[in-house]
Amino acid sequence: MLAELRSRDIVRDDWLVLMLDGIHLDRDLTAVVALGIAADGTKRLLDFELGASETTETAKGVVERLTRRGFAAAEGCKLLAVLDGSSALKSAVLSYWPDAVIQRCLVHKKRNVQRFLRTRDWKELERRFDRVRKAQGLKAGEEALKELERFLGERNKAALESLREAGDELLAVHRLEVPATLHISLLSTNLIESPFSNVRRKLERVTRWDASTDQPSRWLAYGLMEAEQTFRRIRHADDLPALRKALAKPAAAGG
Repeated sequence: MLAELRSRDIVRDDWLVLMLDGIHLDRDLTAVVALGIAADGTKRLLDFELGASETTETAKGVVERLTRRGFAAAEGCKLLAVLDGSSALKSAVLSYWPDAVIQRCLVHKKRNVQRFLRTRDWKELERRFDRVRKAQGLKAGEEALKELERFLGERNKAALESLREAGDELLAVHRLEVPATLHISLLSTNLIESPFSNVRRKLERVTRWDASTDQPSRWLAYGLMEAEQTFRRIRHADDLPALRKALAKPAAAGG
């Protein structure tokens, strides 16, 4: 399965989105997994890299292999990268695609913020994050985010600081002014975390991952390719032309 995964042709001229996220396999063993979304809504698990953690070296390992295999942003477009918040993943993406649009995963950020709040505030936190998720365009997104900041500021300073740590990256897709229908797929790395759940079910009997061999890579490749069998196009794929237009690079000035 490993050879099959890494020998698949991933060259196409309409990749719009790259998602990177990590899955913890064992103590001191983590995989950074890459998923791509093309202009027709097709999802593809592209590759992965194993390491002790989500280090810059591990992240660059998978990104370098992707580029070597021919993965590239759609012709004339920037790449939208949806990341879990790891600075290592961001660094790896920007080292290969310096003009990439970085979207911070709202789900990961909500989890980070939630740990600072009392349990009784979690439901309201979810509601306010949902308002950000559903907001159409940058103006509405900024208003929803300000409401979320006020809510957190009244409850826990550390929670507010955790939210603000993400900076402009929480509203990167809003800034593109694409239909909010696409937010379902593009504001989080859930499209990767769903196959992660399948991987865990497929490999739940594995109790020892021998990192000194290629065994972990073979098992993970098997789990990912099995999970991919259930893939369908992303929801509201018909709205993706708006994303492609928003990601288009300015035309070069004539000489």
